[in-house]
Amino acid sequence: MENESEKKFFRLKHIIPRNLSAASVSASAIQPVNKQTASVNAPEEFVFKMTYGNVAEAKIWGPPDGHPVFAIHGWLDNAGSFDALIPLLPPNLRIVAVDTPGHGFSDPFPPDIAYNFIDSALAIERLARHFKWEKFSIIGHSLGGAMGMLFAGTFPEKVDKLVCLDVVRVIPTKTETIDLRLRKAVNKLLKLENAILAGPEKPMSYEVAIDKCVTGTFGSLDKKACDILFKRGLRKVAEDGYVFSRDRRLLAAPLSFIAKEHQLFLAHKVTADVLVIKFSEGPYFEAPEDYEEHIEALKTKSKRVQYVQVEGMHHTHLTKPASVAPIISDFFKGL
Repeated sequence: MENESEKKFFRLKHIIPRNLSAASVSASAIQPVNKQTASVNAPEEFVFKMTYGNVAEAKIWGPPDGHPVFAIHGWLDNAGSFDALIPLLPPNLRIVAVDTPGHGFSDPFPPDIAYNFIDSALAIERLARHFKWEKFSIIGHSLGGAMGMLFAGTFPEKVDKLVCLDVVRVIPTKTETIDLRLRKAVNKLLKLENAILAGPEKPMSYEVAIDKCVTGTFGSLDKKACDILFKRGLRKVAEDGYVFSRDRRLLAAPLSFIAKEHQLFLAHKVTADVLVIKFSEGPYFEAPEDYEEHIEALKTKSKRVQYVQVEGMHHTHLTKPASVAPIISDFFKGL
C-alpha cells in the first residue's frame, strides 16, 4: 500500500511459467454463477482478545451455520481486501476475514516482539479453536495465500479447501544469502524502532495517502480500492491529517526465513482441494520453474489442484472481483 514498502516487490519482472500457462484454465471457461450480492448480509465486526490486545479484529460474513472459511489478506493490507469479492461468493459460506496482527484494526505486537511468517497461521489456529471449527477452508491473497499454504501443510486434517490468490508460498530463503537477508532485516527493523521512539508519523492529507496507495503498488490498487482499504487502514489524527494504521515495524522483513525445501515438504502434506488463481500482471517472487514445482508437489496428496490465470494486476480480486468470483464459487460447489 505504500511507495517504499511494496516497490521492491513490484519491480520484479513478470514471467509466465511456460508449463503452467499451457495447462491453465481460462476464466472464461468457468460457468458464471448467479450474483449473490443481495443474499449476503452486512458483515459483523468481531474482536478476538489476545494476551497483548485485540489480534483479530475481523469481519464475519454469511450465516452462522454456513461452511466455515478464513479469508487472509496480504502484506500491509487488511480485512477490507475482500470487501468487494465476498458479496459475490455463495451465500452458504461463513467467512471470517481477519486483520492479521499489526494490520487494520488489530493491535500491534508489543515493542519487544518481532513479526514473523507464522503469525497469521497462529492467528488462524487460535480463531479456529475459538469458533470450534474442526475443519474449514482458507482463501488467502498474496502473503495470506502463502500463510494458508503453510497452515494447510502443517494441519492437513483441518483444511478442506485452499484458495491462493496470486501467491502460493513465501519467498524461499537461499542458504548462500541468508546472512545478507538477516543483516538487512535487523538493520531495517532497528531503524524503524528508532523512528517510532523519535515520535509519531507526520500526518498527511487523504489525497496524499491515496497517492501513496496507488503509486506504491504501481497501479495494482486504484482509488476506489484504496478507499475500501482505508476504512481499516487509515487513521485520522488531525483535522485534515491521517496516518496508516499498520504497525510501522511491518515495513521491515520478518526475522524468520523459510527454505524452499521446507515449503515443498509441507506442500506434499496438503490434502485439501487447492485452487491457485494467478493474475496475469501480478509479480512472480521466484523463478517460474520453482513456482511450477510447488504446484506439482501439491498433487502428491491433494485430489484436486486447479491452476487458473486471470487478466489483471496483483489486487484484481479487489479491483475486478467479478473476474474472480465465478471461479471461486465453482470451486466451492457441492458443499
